[in-house]
Amino acid sequence: MKQYLRGFLSFSLGTWFRAIIGFISTPVISYLIVPEEFGRASMFTLVYNVALLFSLLGLDQSFVRYYYEQKDKSETFWNCLIPSVVLGIGISAIFILFERPLSVLLYGKHYRWIGLLFALSLLTGILQRYNQLSIRIQKKGILFSTLDIISSLGNFGGTVLFVLAVSGSFYAIILGQMIGNISALIVGFLTDKSSRKLAKLSSNLLRIFLKYGFPFVPSSLLYWLFSSIDRIFLRQYSTFTEIGLYSAALKIVSVMHLLQSGFTTFWIPVAYEKYELSNDSKEFFKKANTMISAVLFLAGIFILGFKDLIFLLFAKSYREASYISPFLILYPIMYTISETTVLGINFSKKTYWHIVITGLSAIANFLGNTLLVPILGARGAAVSTGLSYILFFTLRTVIAKKYYPVDFDLGRIYLCTLLTITVAAAGTFVKNYAFYGILCVLVMLAILLIYKDAFSYIKNQLRKK
Repeated sequence: MKQYLRGFLSFSLGTWFRAIIGFISTPVISYLIVPEEFGRASMFTLVYNVALLFSLLGLDQSFVRYYYEQKDKSETFWNCLIPSVVLGIGISAIFILFERPLSVLLYGKHYRWIGLLFALSLLTGILQRYNQLSIRIQKKGILFSTLDIISSLGNFGGTVLFVLAVSGSFYAIILGQMIGNISALIVGFLTDKSSRKLAKLSSNLLRIFLKYGFPFVPSSLLYWLFSSIDRIFLRQYSTFTEIGLYSAALKIVSVMHLLQSGFTTFWIPVAYEKYELSNDSKEFFKKANTMISAVLFLAGIFILGFKDLIFLLFAKSYREASYISPFLILYPIMYTISETTVLGINFSKKTYWHIVITGLSAIANFLGNTLLVPILGARGAAVSTGLSYILFFTLRTVIAKKYYPVDFDLGRIYLCTLLTITVAAAGTFVKNYAFYGILCVLVMLAILLIYKDAFSYIKNQLRKK
């Protein structure tokens, strides 16, 4: 287990540097870009994400799933990448041709060059997705972390330069993201040439990859809808400023998102490898679930405890987002824990269950936003989204256990979830700082006690030579 802990740390190195860069860059950007423009950038990201989803066709999932089964790694790489790029070019053409109606739909007016920005963002995003996957699947943790750092620095630098040289519009955020992707792409292709040698396209391989990966498309589309309903409702019932504040609230839990990203990046190839090579890996999966649950719940409460202090670093126009952020912490916590419990669905290749799970969760989030957003605005969207992820975790866990039973300690998970909800509710609706601070400390102590064995194990493993 120690080697996996150290492997996770090597993959997470870039995550923590990104967190540091984000901690510095986000407050700086808040002084350069007003919440309204932040909100417009958030709507751009919604469309970008769904376009990326369609372009990938689930082949990125196939690349991860079949990497260890195929002898020629380069052949696997190119047979997944090329179809995604071709489809991405087609979608990019649509963005450019229908620039005006797309812009009016999103923003209520025409923004020049928005179609071209969508196209360039999409194509660089596709390439960067496979760039990261190729390095991640080889478990090159240090290189993967280096690319993370380069991408973050490029993103921040590009955003600031555009603001200073041109304007503080949402274009700055979009171009910053593109520059970050391109910077990481250049380094990735220069340092990982051996696994990307040109290879012939195989119709047989493509058929196999599509058969496995394509069912992820509707489930991913539903997941996009599930995770985007909050901003869609805010666009309908509120203003771009409110969307911007909501997006800023997401920034306060960005450390948790980065921890989620770092863990899943490391975990997925390890889980598949462990399953393929070991007949008795259930105890390993249970132990991994316990440890990541302990760390996530403790880290989540710690971040919520300091949310008001963190937002003091932001421009004054963003500080109201402090009361929007608490329930959003449930998103990275419950999603990441579910990555350790959903394995039965993926191992058994019953990927259609992802559609059912995400669909039910999306319906729950839709109903929650319908009830809460008109009353509470962005805070209502955050409450609905956070609680919906608890349902998402539950469905993933219950269904996966039918195909690959693992004795996860769900009692401790749900107890800590209840404690997190209590803190989130206080952070959203109570403005008594002393009471809130004491509550956070008490809940952190409770989590340390509940997961005492897990924290002791992690400590002992890291101390061993």
